[in-house]
Amino acid sequence: MELKLFGKSVFEFKGKNSLEYLVSNSAERKSEFLPDFYNLNGSFIFFESSIEISPSGSIITDEQKLKNQKKKQKKEIHLTPKAVYELKMLNEEKFTINTDSKYVDEQVEQFKEKLDIVKLSENDMTNGIREVSSILIRMENRKKYKEFKDFYDNYAYTTTVKIDEVIKKHNYLKLGNVVQFVPDLPPEAIKEMKEYTNTTKRLCDKKPVFYIMADKKDFKKSDKRKDPILLAQSPFGHFWQIIGCWDKEMLFLADL
Repeated sequence: MELKLFGKSVFEFKGKNSLEYLVSNSAERKSEFLPDFYNLNGSFIFFESSIEISPSGSIITDEQKLKNQKKKQKKEIHLTPKAVYELKMLNEEKFTINTDSKYVDEQVEQFKEKLDIVKLSENDMTNGIREVSSILIRMENRKKYKEFKDFYDNYAYTTTVKIDEVIKKHNYLKLGNVVQFVPDLPPEAIKEMKEYTNTTKRLCDKKPVFYIMADKKDFKKSDKRKDPILLAQSPFGHFWQIIGCWDKEMLFLADL
């Protein structure tokens, strides 16, 4: 199959227009961080909608949604992030990483050929290059997996699909940036982040991307945060590792 971009054969793009050049010189290659595959398009993914349609075809207003939500909450148990963690609701118990060299090489080649997902607009092309760069970097890292296996095997794996399922079922939870939580995290959490960062730097000379799963209200208030789940995007693919969840008293800057 001949792949075309902007009406031209992919193989007509040479020099600074070639995929190889664009990928090797992309911002993802030059960044000190691994590409953030969850925020690939520059905006976070949310699972809320301001408009819903009932089975009868009528529009469900925000007020009606709130009433329905309150009724639902009376029936459902409000789980804390710590409970989600202890119940292993995020864990993919049978998750394995395919490190077969033939498979990895084939994946690298296949992603280079997936230019047919790149649309005609310049923005779409940029996002396509970012996606290809993200997976290629991680596939290259996978070739070194056996050297670092003992360390990364300390953490359970999860997937974006699994995370989405938990958030949709427990819509008071949210996945967000870890930065605003760092000042409040206990020493144990900072130690894990540091070790994960140092190991990933040795692996690919890039820093990992961390996220927090917490109650939505904890993203707004800094004095009542409780036991958020710390996640890291794997350096070996578009999946995650569960770093931990701590229920110790968090440090609040206001108390210093």
